[in-house]
Amino acid sequence: MKYLLGFLFFVPTVFLSAADLVVDGKPVSEIIVAQDALPQVRFAAKELQTHLEKISGAVVPMVASSSGGEVFPIYVGEQAQTRALGVDLKKLPMEGYRVVASGKALVLAGRDAIFPPLPAGFNSMDDLPRLNEEWQKITGRPWQLAPTGFSGLYNPRGRNEAVGFSVYDPTGTLFAVYDFLEQLGVRWYYPDSETGTVIPRLRTVSAEPQDHSAAPVFAIRYMNWGMRSMDLEGFLWFKRQKLGMSENVWFGHGVSYVTRNMQEVHPEFLAQIDGKMPIGSKKGTPPPRLAPPLRDAMIEFADKFFEWCPQSRTCAIGQSDGLVKIDDRDRAAGWDREERGRSGRFSDYVWKFVNEVAEGVARKHPDKTVLGLAYSQARLVPLEIDQLSPNLGVIYCQHRNQQMVDPAERKALIADREAWLAKMGNSEFYIWEYYLGHRPHHQLPGVPIIFTRIMQDDARLLRGKSKGEYVECSYGTPMRYAALNHYPYLVQARLYWNPDLDLDAFLDEYCRKYYGPAAEEMKAFLTFAEEVWMRPGPRTIGREDSFLKEKDVDRFFAILAQARAKTGKAEEAIYDRRVAAVETECLDMRAFHHGKDSYTEGVAAAEKGEGKAAAALLEAAAQNTTDPAARLKALVALAEVHAVQLDDAAAAIKVLEEGLAIRDKTLPVNVRRVRRKALYRCAELLRGQARYDEAVALLDTVEEKRQSGYWKLVLFRAYGEVAQARGDKAKAKEYYAKAAAVADAPKTMVEEMRRRLEE
Repeated sequence: MKYLLGFLFFVPTVFLSAADLVVDGKPVSEIIVAQDALPQVRFAAKELQTHLEKISGAVVPMVASSSGGEVFPIYVGEQAQTRALGVDLKKLPMEGYRVVASGKALVLAGRDAIFPPLPAGFNSMDDLPRLNEEWQKITGRPWQLAPTGFSGLYNPRGRNEAVGFSVYDPTGTLFAVYDFLEQLGVRWYYPDSETGTVIPRLRTVSAEPQDHSAAPVFAIRYMNWGMRSMDLEGFLWFKRQKLGMSENVWFGHGVSYVTRNMQEVHPEFLAQIDGKMPIGSKKGTPPPRLAPPLRDAMIEFADKFFEWCPQSRTCAIGQSDGLVKIDDRDRAAGWDREERGRSGRFSDYVWKFVNEVAEGVARKHPDKTVLGLAYSQARLVPLEIDQLSPNLGVIYCQHRNQQMVDPAERKALIADREAWLAKMGNSEFYIWEYYLGHRPHHQLPGVPIIFTRIMQDDARLLRGKSKGEYVECSYGTPMRYAALNHYPYLVQARLYWNPDLDLDAFLDEYCRKYYGPAAEEMKAFLTFAEEVWMRPGPRTIGREDSFLKEKDVDRFFAILAQARAKTGKAEEAIYDRRVAAVETECLDMRAFHHGKDSYTEGVAAAEKGEGKAAAALLEAAAQNTTDPAARLKALVALAEVHAVQLDDAAAAIKVLEEGLAIRDKTLPVNVRRVRRKALYRCAELLRGQARYDEAVALLDTVEEKRQSGYWKLVLFRAYGEVAQARGDKAKAKEYYAKAAAVADAPKTMVEEMRRRLEE
């Protein structure tokens, strides 16, 4: 008998027998891992040992070779002994694995690899200057190093030193260990080991007889919410959900690496828009002109890249980001097909260029694949190309959580993908997906975004057609809105291995194990969230025609209140923390819905001079948000109300200090400027209260060498004002002189400092 589920195979186990690993809290087995095993295999053995101890209290020894006798062997990773037992991995694809348990041994082994850095020697971001220099010598061009983009072919920041390997590296053996631990009842639901892991308590641990193999349906399963190498919990959660890459594929805007900073050197590569060359907002990259000069340069770029990195099978040649206008001459020639709408007006223009580049690369590298982007205004299939070059792959960019809600848009999306597949001469079709509803400053703060049925429908549609996908999630380290996002991410990760996952059964188990006594309520919460998301209407908050209504927000919180009522006992503390985390993240939804934004109302009240009302509203705005940028802005506004309208400098200082404690790296540039101004305002208020040492200590936290001319002058001026308030005129003039000497500061500010020196 054989049961097929995706790539999951079960074989008869009538001749197998169960084996004990731990008996009555004592180990009766040992974990055998080869001394020269890859780092992820050794880590897999450690994960098994750690979790068995958490389950049973027993520390199962880890050894390099079997002790023999009565000790039961657990083999982690392929070894001579596993091959002698008949456990063969040759037929498995990369990242596939086998779990074999009998009376003789437990084997947990899979296909593993360490991807070499691309280019060779790219082991740290510190290597970039040297490698850029090497690349430019090879090419003879001032091109940037190709694989450094956030979706690049290789990024050394994907490596985590604590585990010794990268998120890019295939980890079949680790997946085998996780499969077995899941059989024992372990679950990693949330990217925090303390809060999010479910561990069963067993005095005796046994391996049930089995022999099964598994492999991912989609080779590329890359969900990017931040730099996991900087966040060990996120890195582990990524791998524990069996996410990863069976091969390195470069998803990116390759054209920008050739056009960047070429305004003076190769203006023919760049577009003329309305009679002039735009400066460009993307790292010095104006819009390209997709014409023969740039086409030939892109062919040369790809050829040189494959010669420099022969181990790479792919090269990105997609158009630059932000291509919203094309060259005046090309527009006059009829390449702007406005009749095809926003998603198709430049399709023929872009894909004619990309296809010609592919044909040119095939002359020297027929065995390599170049990848174009069906993206933005070139997403729809081109009409003037009957068949794409056989070496040209397509990365199709989509928003399934929005485009597949409306039946008509869903139908059009599927038809467009099928049209692409019909024009392709290979199987190199990938998805670039966007789960960005919770990205800072997007329109859905604190809203549950649940669309698991859409996820499953699309996984089934793409099975056998797409090799996988790169998902841009709502960035943040750790994961942004993790209490709301981890459940849909869990589902997506499982669908990559099994598009026919029983969603109802998975939801039942998840709610039961993760929320305990509140399982019924949290199932209702997630079910209702999916119903709301599937409604028609704009994916924004506050509009009359929005999919989300005021009564929906009230119902979400009513359900959460019912859940918390069931988790309020001391013995239910872990479940209460989990429900409370969801409730806290949803506060942003309530604060921002239908014009109830306390920040906006508070600012309006402050402008009217209604100090007490403004303070109450702004304090609520600060407390009712988990977004660090929104909280900082509310605190700064609140401090100003305390200082100016309520004449309470001490309260203002306290609020500003709370705001300055926010050092979140995801703060956008404009909010970082708000924080900088808040620091100097706090120093000013401290000076006004004669708290001079505290003011100086605050100013000392500013790194002078990292400041622009403007802010460097502001810093010296602030030091001088504190010294002057203390009565130290000599020290004050010393700082004013430093301020006046700042070379790139605004002239009016410099002149003011000179006047102070003359006083």
